[in-house]
Amino acid sequence: MQKKNGRKFASIDEKALAAALGICLLAAIPLRTVQLFTNMEYYTGFFEKVDWTVYVVYAVFAVAAVALAILPALSAKIPASRPVMQKNKAMALGAFAFAAGIAYDVAFGLVKLLRTLQGINTKGVLTALFTNGMLALILQVVCGIAACIFMVLVGLAYIGEKATYGEYRLLALMPLFWTLFRLVARFMTKISFTMVSELLLELAMLCFMMLFMLSFARVSAQIAQKGEMKKAFCYGLPAAFFALTIGVTRLICTVGGRTELLADGFPFSLADLGFGIFVAIYLYIHMHCGRPASEDDNLPDVYDAPEHRPDDERLDENFLEE
Repeated sequence: MQKKNGRKFASIDEKALAAALGICLLAAIPLRTVQLFTNMEYYTGFFEKVDWTVYVVYAVFAVAAVALAILPALSAKIPASRPVMQKNKAMALGAFAFAAGIAYDVAFGLVKLLRTLQGINTKGVLTALFTNGMLALILQVVCGIAACIFMVLVGLAYIGEKATYGEYRLLALMPLFWTLFRLVARFMTKISFTMVSELLLELAMLCFMMLFMLSFARVSAQIAQKGEMKKAFCYGLPAAFFALTIGVTRLICTVGGRTELLADGFPFSLADLGFGIFVAIYLYIHMHCGRPASEDDNLPDVYDAPEHRPDDERLDENFLEE
């Protein structure tokens, strides 16, 4: 029986949210794949015609994004804004998958930079930096390297005795800045926004990703994190939905030898899949193993010094059984 707590529902737990994400992915991925294979001009990202796939796919994406953002807000089981402090192989796997994805993105960005700047003189380099989005790409690569290091530290923390990655406050912001400069680079893409599905979907993914990364950084570093876990769920689920849908459909086109169906400059990226996997695991583990939401009421908005933070002890062995 569904239990109400004000406007909150105890039945919306980690299994319900995982099922909602799974249903949305099962609806969106096949539809988007059909659209790519039947109604996409080669290399442009433009639709060949405005047929049923245009309306249905956009409707499914819109409904899924709204539903996944609203469901966590209605849940009475969102945990406190504190990271889970215990060994967890799934968390480690998710963090390493995201780190591998960021590393892939950095390598791809370096190759693109070298190809663009090859054979250009000094004046030409300055022109390229400010006209082709190369400056944003350079910043994306630099922040990506730091973000990759941080995610490796996150993964190592969850195969060790204690999660200590929150001590690296500056590094905790690097995934956010990496996402921000990806978004800036996409806004500088030389392509029309009209009827270009790849760009629109990726911009939606990056916006939700950036919002999630901000909450993730605050929770990880325990800085002004009060109420941030709920935001992480409301932004993270739509971000994971877009990332996994984009990643899987582009992977299908790539593995199927139909890369021409993807717009130029929008190839398959391991970063999207890695991010989606990490967020899905992160949210599930924190809802399943996190501290009670009531602890958020006792959290100050900002910690003036490290000694004012809550003790970063591992969860009680009996806590998971409660």
